[in-house]
Amino acid sequence: MSRRVLPTVALAAAALLTLAGCGAHDSTGQVSVTVSDNAADHPYEVKVFASTGKLSEHQRVFPGGTADFAGVPLGTVTVRAGELCPQTTTVTNDAVATVTLTTTGC
Repeated sequence: MSRRVLPTVALAAAALLTLAGCGAHDSTGQVSVTVSDNAADHPYEVKVFASTGKLSEHQRVFPGGTADFAGVPLGTVTVRAGELCPQTTTVTNDAVATVTLTTTGC
């Protein structure tokens, strides 16, 4: 009888931990990207690329505007927008990474 009880208890404990969220870990973070006021007067397609080179997020932003990206993979990311200077930053799950894209300093 004890052979049946042990697997049942283990299965119940695993199910309880899963439902309680103890095994869950969010492996994404946030990036806030500002397009400098000195950029040309048209919207830019701001793109966030993971360290693998894969496009993670994108949004259209006007000069002087800010876009907030959530669900960005943790680690080093590169932010690009048209002819603006690309920037890299490190995304963590405990703080919002901030980036400003400009036309100078490339």
